[in-house]
Amino acid sequence: MSGSSFAYASGRVSSLEDTLLSRRVWQQLLSAEDRAEVLRILGETWYGALLQGNTDVEKALKTAVFTAEDELIEFSGEASFTKGILLRRDVRNGRYIWKNIATGGDGNVETEPQGTIPVVKLKRAWEDPAEADGLPEAFKRCIEELDSLSSPSAAELDTVLDRLAAAVEVENLGTLSGPLGSLPAVKIELGNFLTAARCRNMEITQTTLEEMLLRGGYHSPQEIAEAYRTKKLAAVLGERNGFEEVSSALEEGIETGSFLRYQKESDVVMLELLERAAASIFSPGPLVAYVLRRELEASHLKLLTAGKTAGIDPGRLMARIPRG
Repeated sequence: MSGSSFAYASGRVSSLEDTLLSRRVWQQLLSAEDRAEVLRILGETWYGALLQGNTDVEKALKTAVFTAEDELIEFSGEASFTKGILLRRDVRNGRYIWKNIATGGDGNVETEPQGTIPVVKLKRAWEDPAEADGLPEAFKRCIEELDSLSSPSAAELDTVLDRLAAAVEVENLGTLSGPLGSLPAVKIELGNFLTAARCRNMEITQTTLEEMLLRGGYHSPQEIAEAYRTKKLAAVLGERNGFEEVSSALEEGIETGSFLRYQKESDVVMLELLERAAASIFSPGPLVAYVLRRELEASHLKLLTAGKTAGIDPGRLMARIPRG
């Protein structure tokens, strides 16, 4: 797409951005007394249509994300551009199916609408090498890794599936110009340091940690593992400009054992990056940023509704969710 075409598409997506929840609505949600009040407030927003007659909030939030993806595909009209978004949906469907099979299921689980890979192909690929050979290389490699695990834990499965998700984002979003191009590296960097920090009191070796970390961040797994060994994780993370607050939050988390503030500050970094991307109207920034902002919003709503259901103190939710 040309710059003028992106500007036209950005103009169309601006009306969709208005459906993202405002700060005022988030303040109401965070102050809500319970889950029922949260649903009542959401019922008066864009999410109302998805929640109508539906008590499964998580399902409604998933629908919100792939609805945003479908809107982006409609606006962009460029196959090479939309492929990256659809591949992310394939990753999620692969996660649902393969994680179920790896833990003894038959793969017949609820999935999202097809991305670039038919859902039935993702199921067949687990048992049929010929089907697996027809998958994109990163997906094929993921199945091979999952199949090599013996009685894997949920954490081990997630590590392999997270590796697939990261690879797809690096390949498809990491090549874009501007703030969007840095998005995969930022996500991987922040996630890797959280993983390392959480391992501090688990007696995990430097080598084992290195194997757990994703590639594609600003620091390599080897560099992070060395910072883990020398107890300099926060200092090394803070070497990057703009990561001062998140580095401070990491140091606090290591000292207290609670990483709520770190997760909140990490999301602040992501939100600020997406805001910058959305401002570049002669690029794909506004289109992709809208989808990713909806995705992050849905993630925060999932945390909020789960917290209200469990009766978690509002202050604790505010310490984690960077809204309001």
